[in-house]
Amino acid sequence: MIDAHAHLLSSMLDAKQIIDNMQQDNLRYIINIGTSVKDSKEGISLANEHSNVFTTVGIHPEYANEVTDQILHEVEELAKEQKVVAIGEIGLDYHYGATKQEKIKQKYVFEKQIQIAHRLNLPIVVHCRDAAQDVYDILKHNKHLLGGGVCMHCYSEGASWAEQFASLGVYFSFTGNITYKKTDRSYLQSLPLDKILVETDCPYLSPEPLRGRINQPKNVWLTAQKVADVLQMSLADFEKQVEANTMKFFNIK
Repeated sequence: MIDAHAHLLSSMLDAKQIIDNMQQDNLRYIINIGTSVKDSKEGISLANEHSNVFTTVGIHPEYANEVTDQILHEVEELAKEQKVVAIGEIGLDYHYGATKQEKIKQKYVFEKQIQIAHRLNLPIVVHCRDAAQDVYDILKHNKHLLGGGVCMHCYSEGASWAEQFASLGVYFSFTGNITYKKTDRSYLQSLPLDKILVETDCPYLSPEPLRGRINQPKNVWLTAQKVADVLQMSLADFEKQVEANTMKFFNIK
């Protein structure tokens, strides 16, 4: 199995122990995710030290207000490193009541990073929280720049947006919250099977029955099992499909 989205450098995790245990945890690869220049640099170092870890670089929308053109240039230079497989985690987050000006800056930084991904022919990993309309509009407007691919990380917009995002050809990545009792899973069977990924977003969003605990990459199996059950697939068949999807999206040979 591949964990398509993990924050291995979080202070809540022991990255070395997690990587050392990958074989016994039946993990083939972990995609570590960048959220700032600092942790993007650290992610590159971590990936360079371990053949079974890849990384992304990017600026999370919560840091958009701090972004300058120089920082965006630095992101682009970091993205040229060999073990970098995507630009991310980028996107929009209005959950905490972003002001009009903050929304404008988030959109600017999002679009600038889409342009970086286009120039380097890399996919993008998109964060979308309480901002589905604006994320959709930006992706649609920039569709000509999305040849590298788009992954909706931790997809949580439910059935109402699934069809619209699917029309753009995006991948949908599911984390532990898809296992929660009140979560709508009715639309999963309508998604293209070759566009589904699974992730942990660790140390966040532990799946049931571990909800509330610190999440780890090995728990990606619990999310995979839930999605497989909804799709009426065996875990083995689902794992094979999702692994192929993940390697194709991130262009891992």
